[in-house]
Amino acid sequence: MSLISSNNDWDPLEEVILGTAQGLTLPPVDVSLRHFFEPPADAASERIDADVMRRVVDEAEEDFADAAKILTDAGVTVRRPEPPVADRRYASPDWESVASHALMPRDCLLVVGDHVIEAPMAARSRYFETGPFRSLLREYFDSGAVWLSAPKPTLPDETYVYEPGRSLVGEIEPLFDAANMLRCGHDIFFNVSNTGNRFGAEWLRRVLGPQFRVHEMSLCTDHVGTTIHILRPGLLLANSERLTPELIPEQLRSWKTIWVDPPEDDGYAFAWPRASVWVGMNILALGPDRILVPSNQTRLARQLEEVGIEPILTRFRHGRTFGGGLHCCSLDVRRTGELADYL
Repeated sequence: MSLISSNNDWDPLEEVILGTAQGLTLPPVDVSLRHFFEPPADAASERIDADVMRRVVDEAEEDFADAAKILTDAGVTVRRPEPPVADRRYASPDWESVASHALMPRDCLLVVGDHVIEAPMAARSRYFETGPFRSLLREYFDSGAVWLSAPKPTLPDETYVYEPGRSLVGEIEPLFDAANMLRCGHDIFFNVSNTGNRFGAEWLRRVLGPQFRVHEMSLCTDHVGTTIHILRPGLLLANSERLTPELIPEQLRSWKTIWVDPPEDDGYAFAWPRASVWVGMNILALGPDRILVPSNQTRLARQLEEVGIEPILTRFRHGRTFGGGLHCCSLDVRRTGELADYL
């Protein structure tokens, strides 16, 4: 029986991968990084003191340990990747980069049913990001999971397209980060953005086949976890600054929506933030009525309590520092429940 089985983000959680801050390396400020982060003009001159980097890594690992204990105490199996080698350099025929981290399995791996898919990511520094997870992927494959990898992209400079008010990735080859997806049983909502294109949505549509419906949307500039979550069938969590009722995908528009006010600001340890304050709504569900929430997000916790969801608070200090929250830094590989139609 496959150890991989997850069709949505709310069924009771049985097994999860948490990332690691070990090996964290700041990538070069190249065209792909500027396209994703839109950093300040002087970003290339940023230098991180070794003591600051060590503190960030240590504190992030402490926070992961806290989350792991909460999950384990709740009966969830917690898995971790192999620590990556810091400052690992590599090159293609056309560009070179430095591997960044193994913090965010949600970005580089997509779980759909018993499938786990390595995503064709647009950031050059994330080209080999699934490497630290390979031993886990082999174990899941040996258990019966379907392990796929999207075509490895070439990522020429022409990939990175700018239009008035937004950035996109060109339609040269299939591209997406797995965190572009909103999973809802037979329906998958794919955010077309600066980390995912329509070519990528079509590739996913053909690979998954008629059992799944891949819907294209454009809700935000990159990943969806700081903009919208499906908490359970009929209930959404939505970013009050980025969305209005009319912008929610039509298929979900009749559902009740909790509108999140601007979250508390954790601050950041480096010269400029890799995420907005909205990383505070980046949450992980243990089930339809229990959700792991950053401990400083007390307003969000109260909003969840009002709809009968128990917020489980856990310390998470560096979401804005390295650009990923609880949802980004985790990957639910097994949840109870069957593939179903919720629409």
